[in-house]
Amino acid sequence: FNRVYILPFRPLLSYGFRGAAQVQAISQFLGNWARRMGAKEVEIIPNGVDLKKFNALEHSTIDTSKVRLITTSRLVEKNGVGDIIEALTFLPETVSLQILGTGPLGKTLKKQVESLELGRRVQFIGFVPQAEIPTYLAQADIFARPSLSEGQGISFIEAMAAGLPVIATPVGGIPDFLVDGETGLFCEPHNPDSIAQAVKRLIEDEVLRTRVIAQARAMVEERYDWDLIAEEMKRRVFSIV
Repeated sequence: FNRVYILPFRPLLSYGFRGAAQVQAISQFLGNWARRMGAKEVEIIPNGVDLKKFNALEHSTIDTSKVRLITTSRLVEKNGVGDIIEALTFLPETVSLQILGTGPLGKTLKKQVESLELGRRVQFIGFVPQAEIPTYLAQADIFARPSLSEGQGISFIEAMAAGLPVIATPVGGIPDFLVDGETGLFCEPHNPDSIAQAVKRLIEDEVLRTRVIAQARAMVEERYDWDLIAEEMKRRVFSIV
């Protein structure tokens, strides 16, 4: 959250939360924030993914001669895209990065790539329609987004659904679905070397990579399938009525 932006509205927000019969949040992080704002009853119902759009492709074997990292995000400070770019300087030249998304930091990030002489290893794809994202994920090897904050982080769950191992930071709503070494790997915020170390682990340790992919996909099927979430929402709504 941008605390500077929210601060002037805090009394009004707090009044609204205190007066609500029930608040629905998409993560434990946001649910706890609602409680701090005065909400008495909070239900956690996350956003989900349409599993039919994401084929769980086989990513357990990686061709080390051409490893492709991918990130899908707005090009803004909180998504840490610059840290992934810098992480490439700690990785072999066989590791490349594909960036999907647009945003105000686009020009700055392209200058960073130029200054680090990474032009042949970083590809800016720009805006990609949601329907085409599964295709890009299917062609990648590892998903990374070292966020500084996340309400939930649906892009991570989409990558897990597509069978990609995920690298993320333990911030906001991410710990709801990412357990380090089980459904993904954590890296430290604002630490490119930490990102690089996580990438190396996934490249070098096939047992770890295979386990993370399988457990993450199973977790998404069990907890983040839109069909199951919709049924849960209907059940809870009717129970209130």
